[in-house]
Amino acid sequence: MANNNYLSTLAPGFKPKVYNLGKIPAYQYKGSLGQELEAGNITAQQAVAVLEDMLTIREFEEMIVKLRTGAYESCKGYEYRGPTHVSIGQEATAVGCCAAMAYDDFITSTHRGHGDSLAKGCVAIRGMSVEELKARIPACTADKKKDLMEVALEDHVYRAIAELFGKEDGYCKGRGGGMHIADFKAGHLGANAIVGGGVPIATGSAVSSRYFQNGKVTCCFAGDGAYANGVVLESLNFAAMGQFTDKEYTKRPYGLPIVYAIINNHYGFTGRVDGEVSGTQCVARRAAGFADNNMCAEVVNGMDVLACMDAMRRAAEICRKGEGPVLVEFDTYRNYGHSLGDPRFEYRTREEEAEWKKLDPIANLERQLLENGCITTKKLEALKEKVADRNARMAAKAAWSKDPAPADVIKYMYADTRVEVVPEKFAAVKAEGELPVIKRSEDGQITYKDALKEAMIEEMLRDSRVVQWGEDIAEYGGAFKVTKGLIDAFGRERVFNAPISEACICGTAVGAAMTGLRPVVELMYMDFGLMASDQISNQAAKWHYMSGANIEVPLVYRASVGGGKGYGGQHSQTLESMFAHIPGLYVVYPATPADAKGMLKSAIRDNNPVMFVESQIMYNFKGVVPQEEYLIPLGKADIKRAGDQVTIVTWGPMLYEALKAADMLAEQGVSTEVVDIRSLVPLDMETILASVRKTGRCVVASHAVGIGSFTGEIASRIMAEAFDYLDAPVLRVGAKDGIAPQAYTLEDAFLPHDRDLVAAVRQLL
Repeated sequence: MANNNYLSTLAPGFKPKVYNLGKIPAYQYKGSLGQELEAGNITAQQAVAVLEDMLTIREFEEMIVKLRTGAYESCKGYEYRGPTHVSIGQEATAVGCCAAMAYDDFITSTHRGHGDSLAKGCVAIRGMSVEELKARIPACTADKKKDLMEVALEDHVYRAIAELFGKEDGYCKGRGGGMHIADFKAGHLGANAIVGGGVPIATGSAVSSRYFQNGKVTCCFAGDGAYANGVVLESLNFAAMGQFTDKEYTKRPYGLPIVYAIINNHYGFTGRVDGEVSGTQCVARRAAGFADNNMCAEVVNGMDVLACMDAMRRAAEICRKGEGPVLVEFDTYRNYGHSLGDPRFEYRTREEEAEWKKLDPIANLERQLLENGCITTKKLEALKEKVADRNARMAAKAAWSKDPAPADVIKYMYADTRVEVVPEKFAAVKAEGELPVIKRSEDGQITYKDALKEAMIEEMLRDSRVVQWGEDIAEYGGAFKVTKGLIDAFGRERVFNAPISEACICGTAVGAAMTGLRPVVELMYMDFGLMASDQISNQAAKWHYMSGANIEVPLVYRASVGGGKGYGGQHSQTLESMFAHIPGLYVVYPATPADAKGMLKSAIRDNNPVMFVESQIMYNFKGVVPQEEYLIPLGKADIKRAGDQVTIVTWGPMLYEALKAADMLAEQGVSTEVVDIRSLVPLDMETILASVRKTGRCVVASHAVGIGSFTGEIASRIMAEAFDYLDAPVLRVGAKDGIAPQAYTLEDAFLPHDRDLVAAVRQLL
């Protein structure tokens, strides 16, 4: 068994002791620009660049304020309709953090993320080589880095404003807008309109960096309000897991390289963390609950860009040494309300606002630049004019630039790519131990769960980027033993247990997929997917579209479903219909062992997020499964039995009930065709319609409850697209519109059976 020394846990003896939660330092930085210059931590040129970036953010945000009243001169006549979550006053945190990182590190951001995006892009552009700059702005004919950089910075401002305005030239082609702005080529993995929604994504990107050992650090920007959010706290716990650093667990003791940057501007919407919605003196105190070293937590003056740079420089270094994660709280202030429509003086005073404005980070740095001779008054004014002029020109250009074509409204909903050939550096895979043995019967049969396991073994041997995590999937092999033995074969770097944190499991998979891994994560029961629904539905499903196809999210969520085992209302739901309602997500549900293997292999190779549904009652079903390499395409139905009088369209365990019903109907002289759709999204309507046009009658059946079931979607489309061929209405068969009961007699009555299908067909005839 792999790395299992930790399994021998001794009883503690229960001797009296006191756990010391340590101290969290606050406001320790006492430096100045003069001292930073003397120490060589920054040059005068770099200090001026930091000021320029803060001015760029301030000008951008003040433009939004003026746009709301029509006072932005260069955009006269343009009506701005987007969000107005400005970060005026917080510029030091965005610029200070990004300036202290490597230019190709990662960030994630929030709905108030324009400043973070601008800062990350500016820093990335300054760090790029001439070749990288030319690739970023291919239309530019300049050769000198300085000239290329100026053009790239102008283009950066333009594309950010264009995205804010919902234009085709925006970073995400106008699909994401200001609250979802991203620049993946600059390491910006996206702003998030769900409070705390980007935190597990950032954590997943750090999982990826740790796995690839590429030295990249992720800075996760999130506000104070996010740190009361469940998935955020789950992410802190996930990041600090001992199995990443404990030599008893892993051959690579290396903590997650992530800095959780809490931007504490003192207000969630109107509620204050301080003394109102939190019981701690500082948000950084949260760290004490997740790591014995308090995640190296500290509180920093977020109004001093030099203090922010100092903190992030040290935090990033800790991460690069493998001693992360790190949590830093930046104490700052937003000068406006939650949005421009927020009457902020209903919950805070003008006096409070005036006191904070005295600490303005831009004015503070300007003063120090002048005092230390880094810039003259004349050049300072010229710099301000340059920034304002650049923003005005780019805003005018963006305002009247091309809108996305209405015909392209759902363009980019799905990726159309898959891994046909694994890159050489990921294809040379060696197992670390013996592979699990899949035992076949004499006629070549194996169980459904072994078919899944065989698919995962083959794909993990094919591509080292395929990694797995989930609850209890390591030594134990998962609740249904589907992953049993994989950790022995591939080690804890590729197969590891996750905390009981379904939202974090699903969200970290998104960040890891964005940054190079191909995660296969397990939802023990699909019921738990409701706890993880934001990360599945708002994150995994949407980022390909919201990014304007700038990023792919290749991951697989394996989820067991269904009743029949007496597990009751919270472990027996068949919920694939819910996730089929989410555009951007594939939902597949194979019923036979052969289909399960071929479709899981296809799902792992696909570059879309896939909800891979598995019925608990089918895990021990047997069928013939080829040993040679084969794939079954997603979105292709299969006719499991031919007939010409009635069609039964189904999926999952109802396939077996349908085949039994077809036998019973055959004895009554009724020829039944059984169509196994295998995939809900994408849906093979052509095969369904061809069958219905032949038979003229149809029953659509599944294990899901009738209300809101995907059976209704299929029935509706048949009625709309094959009405002239129908000799009777399309009927549906499913579970009762209720909650799955535990009692055997009740569960048997709750679930649909072959007899229900026979009765429906007799009704049609």
